[in-house]
Order: sequence, then structure tokens, then C-alpha cells
Amino acid sequence: MTQNKNRKWHGRIGVVGLMGAALFAGPIGCESDSWMDPSVVGRWEHTPITMPILDRIDVIESRDVLPVTFSEVTPDDLRPDFNEYTIAPSDTIAVVIFELVDPGQESAYQRQVDATGLVRLPFVGPVKAAGKTASQLENHIADLLERREIIRNATVSVILQNSTENTFTVMASPLTGGTRAGLFTIPRPNFRLIDALAMANGIPDRTQRLLVIRQTPLTSDAAGIIPEGVGDEGDEPVEVLPPAPDDPSKLIEELLEGVDSGAGPGPAVAPKGQAPAAPAGLESSLDDGSGPAQWINVGGEWVRVGSENAGGQDAGMSSNDARLGEVVTQRVIEVPYDRLNGGDMRFNVVIRPGDIIKVPGQQGGFVYLGGAINRPGAYNIPGEKDLTLKQLIVSGGGISAIGIPERVDLVRRIGNDQEATVRINLRAIFNGTEPDLFLKANDVINIGTNAVATPLAIFRNGLRATYGFGFVLDRNFNLDVFGAGQ
Repeated sequence: MTQNKNRKWHGRIGVVGLMGAALFAGPIGCESDSWMDPSVVGRWEHTPITMPILDRIDVIESRDVLPVTFSEVTPDDLRPDFNEYTIAPSDTIAVVIFELVDPGQESAYQRQVDATGLVRLPFVGPVKAAGKTASQLENHIADLLERREIIRNATVSVILQNSTENTFTVMASPLTGGTRAGLFTIPRPNFRLIDALAMANGIPDRTQRLLVIRQTPLTSDAAGIIPEGVGDEGDEPVEVLPPAPDDPSKLIEELLEGVDSGAGPGPAVAPKGQAPAAPAGLESSLDDGSGPAQWINVGGEWVRVGSENAGGQDAGMSSNDARLGEVVTQRVIEVPYDRLNGGDMRFNVVIRPGDIIKVPGQQGGFVYLGGAINRPGAYNIPGEKDLTLKQLIVSGGGISAIGIPERVDLVRRIGNDQEATVRINLRAIFNGTEPDLFLKANDVINIGTNAVATPLAIFRNGLRATYGFGFVLDRNFNLDVFGAGQ
């Protein structure tokens, strides 16, 4: 009898102890992340936090690997270029000469500039037009008429009717809304990005960024230089180089600023160990900043200066890439379209001849989620910079019971035939101590586990079974613990 009373007393003490422990652990448990469950991730703090979202992983996507980098919009990109247009092959012009045939009458001739840069006029013969502005061509024809004793003090007018070089290109996927890709003419010097997009029937509102690509040929072949010996008699060969993105004198001033120029005439070279800053109007995206090659316009010719290893090959580039960099330099301007579309006209850049406007496609592709995740599979990326790693984990139903957040592998393609694997600390990302990152098409996310994850999961499930059934069974059937009901 006494033994039964002791058992009842001990059982009641145990129940009271468990109830007290539950009441004591209740407030703590509300703020604890998990109990022996390493797969639970999250921050759950009262203090808010702001973290960036990365669009590039430096350890696998360094500047040496990526062939193109992007440039921000600069003030020079908002200033119109009012320089007179330079005539190029395939342009159509109208030449009007006063009193060439009949006194007091005008003679008008419409001509297309041929591939060699020439137009042919009656009494004058072949005239080199490419590489000259309309006013320069007027003076040139008048000078030829006088030198050949046809007309003295001739009145000549040149009207540009079709300019093939004064154009820009819109590149877009056929599925990108109703955007009309193609080649368009720039109607005026103050022609801006919003005007260009309106001409191309607009782009989807959910587009986050646009790319404006500006190229500058650096060699005779790429620039379309007229071969020597071709042209009208007595003419010097004319080089048809596209106009510089900015005033050449300004480019030279920016490049020479702060550089010792006591070495005498000629292109300035930066002091040893110091690379000159690239001018805003001509920033080469093919150079990596460690030993960049700078290009300036000196006397109408692009000159490469300021590179200590100009004769060598840039790090991370193939020999073919290096040779391409000797032919064309480019600047890729990244325009935040979401801000421009919201009314921020500071990003409404001026479109210049030869610009290429790239509208990124909205279908980013697929990412692949596997390993210790509740819903593995392929997930669609809605568009560029639209899906982050945290969003993908939540879409996949969260990490499974045996997943370890510190053991997450991200496999990313860094070339046509290369991929890199980097380990990601998912717990730190959810805790807000490391930044989240945007996923790219063909990324593979593999959630790992470890040796103790499965035993811990079995132990937790056993405790859950005990909580759910053990006390109920003991209370109803085990009189040795709770005693007989009163």
C-alpha cells in the first residue's frame, strides 16, 4: 500500500515537473529557431536589416573571366552631339550647282555614294564624298570647279537625303512584348532612349534594365577607310572614321589630367604603376582595369596609350579575344529601365549613331534544385534578376529533415564548356549575415547532408511520437505511474 502511494506521489511530481518545464521553456521556445533540427533556417529577429542581392559571384565570375563589364550612365551621355554628319558610303545626297549649265539656273543631281566613297557629277567627274561633311563637300566641289576652270566662285549646295550611318539598332527577342527589333534612323541630334523605345513600339514594363552598346573601330578595315589612290584627281586619301563619342580635345584633356607630360610631344603615357582613368565617353569594356589600354583621338586617329603590357595578352582572355580588342573597343552602358520608366529622366541617354539597344529577354530559363529539398526539380526563372536563392528554397518547400544549410553547392556555367562550383552558406543568408544572390539560367543548387543528420531526424521523430501518444497511453493504461483514478 505504501509502495503504491509512493509511486502515485512520484508520478504526480513528475507530471508537475514536466508542466513547469513546459511553462518555463514556452517563452524561450517561441524565440528559438529549432530543437536539435539543423534544417530550420531563418532570422526571426525584432531588428530589421537590409542586405544587398548579388548578381555575380566574385570567386567564380571575376573580371578575368567575364569578357564584358558594364558602365553606369554618365553626364556626358545626356549631352546631345550637334556635330555635322560625316557622309559615308551608301548615303544619298543631292548636289545643286548654280549656273553649271544655263545662266541663272540651278542644276540638281541626286547621287548615291558608292562603296569607294565617290559620287560622279557632270563636268566635274568623280568626287570623293565619304569622310566629308556636307559643308566640306560643298567647298570641295566649288574648289574643283574653279581649279578646272569651269566656274569661278561657284555656288554649291549639298543636301543629305538618306544617311545610312546615322542609325541605331534595337535587338530584342520576338517574344519580348511587342518590341519591334530592327535598324532605325536617328532623326535629330537630341534623340534619346525614350524616343528610340517609342519608335520600336515600346518594351514590357517589367523589364528592369537595358543595355546601350557603343563601338568604336580602331583599325582601317573595321572603320571603313577608303583605300589610298581612290578618288578624284588631286585629292588626298580620306579616312572615314566614325565621330568620337565625345569631343576629342575633351577626351585628351581628361586622359592627360594629372599625368606628367614632360616627356615631350606625342601621346601621353601614364607614369609607371599608375594607369590613367578611362574617359567617360570611351570606356573599353574589353580591358580589365589592372593594365587597361586607353584610346584617345589624336589628329583624327585613335591611339592606344597608358598600357604597360600593351604588347602582352590580357589576363583571362584568349589570344583571339586580345586580337579582337585591337580592332574594336566598346562601352556597354547599363540603363536601369525600372527607374527610367518611373519618370527618372537622368537615365534618358542620348542615342548616338551606331548605338545598339539590347532589350533582355523575359524568359530567363531554368534552374535545377536537388538534394535534401522537399520538392526537387526544375524551376523557371521569370526574367533577368527575378529569382533569388532564398526564393527558390521557399518555392521548393524548404530544406528536408536531413538537409544541412551550411552544405549547399551552387554549380554555375561560366562559359560554353566550363562550369564552376561554389559552396553557399544558406543559414547565413537566411540569418541576414551574408547577402542573397540572383540565380541565372542553368544554375544547379544541390542541398547536402551529413552523417548525423539522419540519426537526429530519427530521434526527433521518436520524440514526436512520444509526445503524441506516450502520455496518453501512460495515463490510460499505466497505473504504476499515474495511479488509479479517483
